[in-house]
Amino acid sequence: MSALRRTLKLLPVIHRQSVPHTSYRLYTPFQQPTPVKRPRVVATCPSSPYHKRLNNLPRSRDLQTSASHHASVIPFKLSDIGEGIAEVTIKEWYVEVGDEVLQFDNICEVQSDKATVTITCRYDGKISAIHFGVDDICKVGQALVDIEVSDAESENLKPSVNAKTPAEEPTVIPPKVIEVEKKEILAAPAVRKLAADNKVDLSKVPATGKGGRITKEDILTYISTTTASRHRPNYTESTRGSTGDEDSPTVGEIPTAHFYNTPSSLAASSTDHSESHRDQTIEIKGIAKVMVSTMTAAQAVPRFTFHDEYDVNNLLQLKKFMKEMGKQNGIKITFMSFLIKAASQALLQFPMINAHVNSDCTAITYKASHNIGIATDTPHGLMVPNIKNVQSLTILDIATELSRLKDLSAANKLSTVDVTGGTFSLSNVGAVGGTYATPMLVVPEVCIGAFGAIQTRPVYNHEGDIVPTNVMSVSWSGDHRVLDGATVARYSNTLRSYVENPSKLLFYLK
Repeated sequence: MSALRRTLKLLPVIHRQSVPHTSYRLYTPFQQPTPVKRPRVVATCPSSPYHKRLNNLPRSRDLQTSASHHASVIPFKLSDIGEGIAEVTIKEWYVEVGDEVLQFDNICEVQSDKATVTITCRYDGKISAIHFGVDDICKVGQALVDIEVSDAESENLKPSVNAKTPAEEPTVIPPKVIEVEKKEILAAPAVRKLAADNKVDLSKVPATGKGGRITKEDILTYISTTTASRHRPNYTESTRGSTGDEDSPTVGEIPTAHFYNTPSSLAASSTDHSESHRDQTIEIKGIAKVMVSTMTAAQAVPRFTFHDEYDVNNLLQLKKFMKEMGKQNGIKITFMSFLIKAASQALLQFPMINAHVNSDCTAITYKASHNIGIATDTPHGLMVPNIKNVQSLTILDIATELSRLKDLSAANKLSTVDVTGGTFSLSNVGAVGGTYATPMLVVPEVCIGAFGAIQTRPVYNHEGDIVPTNVMSVSWSGDHRVLDGATVARYSNTLRSYVENPSKLLFYLK
């Protein structure tokens, strides 16, 4: 014991209370300290587990003289971004742990079952934790990150009922009262966010909801009605782009080979034969998960399919003129641009095809706007963006919008407006090869068409002679609960008359 005492005398004093008069008492782990009124000094053996803990303690003089500054950690939760979205996939982070952020700074980019959305910050502070990685699923209400904010800011974020003094209450309550007086517009938070994302002044949007409430449909309708005037395409070099093979009438998709939602290791093993092949199970998420729900809903609808063939000889002759007009305006015009316009013109005579049916099939809504969706093949999966108000657009306008949507689809940057509000859809199986198909409905739409590849066939003409004819196959699927085959056949005949005689369309263009 005496040897141990001599060793301990050589150890420095680890902790000292800063008081005017300090007394010391030395003890070992084998002895219980004697209670004294004066502060004690504790020294432990280096082998003791408490030695390191005590060495890490700050000096007590610093603890007494320095003021303590604390920061509050606030979980930044994923809020409802509208469209009934319950979860999103994290696509990209714009921040790291330790980064300083301000309000409205970009936090991350997420992929919902509708579109890609950028999440912005609501606080000023420092990122203290990130709870999800890239490609992880985050549900609405879960915390994306933790943000460390100052006590002053955290106090401002508390409700006014937490105010400590009555004098502070007027500073919190009046802004809320003034805000209510100014905002006589009734709209849900998701609707307000949709309006803010598209820079729409809610005071200018006609409300059709109950009690004068603005609905999501009101916002989309307002955007659609102003697209032609406010977003008239600017035919510049920046809008130049191809929507597919110029020799194919079924362009609008990207005919590229790729692996959807495939791990890089699995994709690599398909070309690396030296590597042993093993089964891999991957989670269905992102756009592939959207397809699961969309196709499941479509399969529940009783549908019929109708096939037809169009003679496109005259349309092929028109191609050179269309190509020259596109060059003069700085954009490449494809067959699909003409087909979309012709389909819209035919819809004017068959409004029951440009319609939505409610979930229990008790009402059908004839849509005034022709928002035609284009099934687009991308490296990320199948997307169906739509061109708004086709009935009011020229072929040049349609070609420009088609090019824009194609570029955004390839980059996975489509907005919510681009992929919602569709009223009628077209698919282009001929762009990747194929003739006939059985297209699946995009619920709640009631009809969809698919254009096949052009083939040269021997066909009897009106004089009975066999002549080589360029034929394009067409397939239609309709909701048999509200449409019959005769209606779709008449619509197809009307569209065929425009395709086989393109000049006829000029008499109806406004």
